[in-house]
Amino acid sequence: MADVFHRPRDWRIDPGRRVFEVTWDDEKVTEYAFEDMRRACPCAYCAGEGAMAGTVNEGTRFTEEQTTMKEVYPVGRYGLTPVWGDAHDTGIYTFKMLRRAAGLE
Repeated sequence: MADVFHRPRDWRIDPGRRVFEVTWDDEKVTEYAFEDMRRACPCAYCAGEGAMAGTVNEGTRFTEEQTTMKEVYPVGRYGLTPVWGDAHDTGIYTFKMLRRAAGLE
């Protein structure tokens, strides 16, 4: 069976509800809470890299600014990078990662 690679057809930031919404090419719509996304940031600083631990763990407390999504940019043909209120913008959330987080993979 071939591995199907889904891509977003559209996305939007809903600041009032503090969620990021993605409409996928298979018509599924998923929502991600801002704080949950920030906590799951896959960048080396937040998640760690190799033997080096990241700075984010279960006990990390974020400010409202740190969990306010300002913009989202596409990264190649495989992911998205949000820009947070504190200017953090190094996490690449792959499409596969986002679908898995929503229970679609």
